[in-house]
Amino acid sequence: MPATQRREPTRRAPVVAALVTALLLVVTACSSGGDGAGAESSAVGTDSAGAAADVGAEQADAALAEGAEEPGAAAAREVVTTGSATVVADDPAAAATRLARLVEEAGGRVERRSETAATDDTPGSASMTVRLPSDRMTGAVEALDTLGTVEDVDVQSTDVTGEGQDLDARIAALTTSTDRLRELMTTAGSTEDLLQVEQELSDRQADLDALTAQRQRLSDQVAMSTLDVSIVPEPVAAAQSRGGFLGGLASGWGALVTTVQTVVLVVGVLLPWLALAGFGYLGYRWLRRRTRPSADATGGSAGGSPDGSDDPGPDGPGAPSPAPLPSEPEDSSEPVPAGR
Repeated sequence: MPATQRREPTRRAPVVAALVTALLLVVTACSSGGDGAGAESSAVGTDSAGAAADVGAEQADAALAEGAEEPGAAAAREVVTTGSATVVADDPAAAATRLARLVEEAGGRVERRSETAATDDTPGSASMTVRLPSDRMTGAVEALDTLGTVEDVDVQSTDVTGEGQDLDARIAALTTSTDRLRELMTTAGSTEDLLQVEQELSDRQADLDALTAQRQRLSDQVAMSTLDVSIVPEPVAAAQSRGGFLGGLASGWGALVTTVQTVVLVVGVLLPWLALAGFGYLGYRWLRRRTRPSADATGGSAGGSPDGSDDPGPDGPGAPSPAPLPSEPEDSSEPVPAGR
């Protein structure tokens, strides 16, 4: 028994060594696995950071794209541009002709043109209303310097985008409504229903036509700008600032000429009426002369002759005759001889 007890430690030693070796292998494997997991987690973190960076870059590109689209959105806005200008030129008529030619070359048109010839008292002038493409309005205003001296310029722009969108929405709604009414006309079950649908369709179509015309006018105002140009031979301020003796003399002469022109105008207006009244008065006198002799003749025949033979007298035919006057007594005495 003692001999066997001494041999047991010798047999257990290899087993313990094998267990220690196995433990070391397990620990080594775990450490290597942890390193691999750490490497994988770091790789995943790197991939996530790269993905986040890619997302941020895409968002920045989208923002830049939106910023790049803003000019297009601004270009889609509808703006009505109007302006007026005063140009001083030596020959207003010739300047107006050159302006009309410039407008036609720019693709525009002349809507109104008025020219006043020069007289002894007033200088000549010209005024024009032109329509130009909206993108050439600035160039047209700058080109006025070639006609003469630009006295003043006023350009105004009005944004009508909201009005245009409102008209478009109403036109679209009415178009859809009219299309549905046309479909209902084909499925009307009775004549009464058909007449009601036709009446409603007529009203909707009238509203649609009115809105369409209004939209076309607005689009024309947006596409073609309006410019009013006045061409004068001298500055307006200088013409209004005349004073002194010569200025008073010119004002008095102008007032006299204006008064004479007014009087001549009034006489010209009244002359036909005065002539008509004169002819009426002459006709009245002629008729009166024709009727007076016949009236005298009628009165003489009714009153009798002038000697009173047929005249019944002032008291009429039934008046008593006057009493005879008493006769003087006859003188019976004889005349006395002159010798006695």
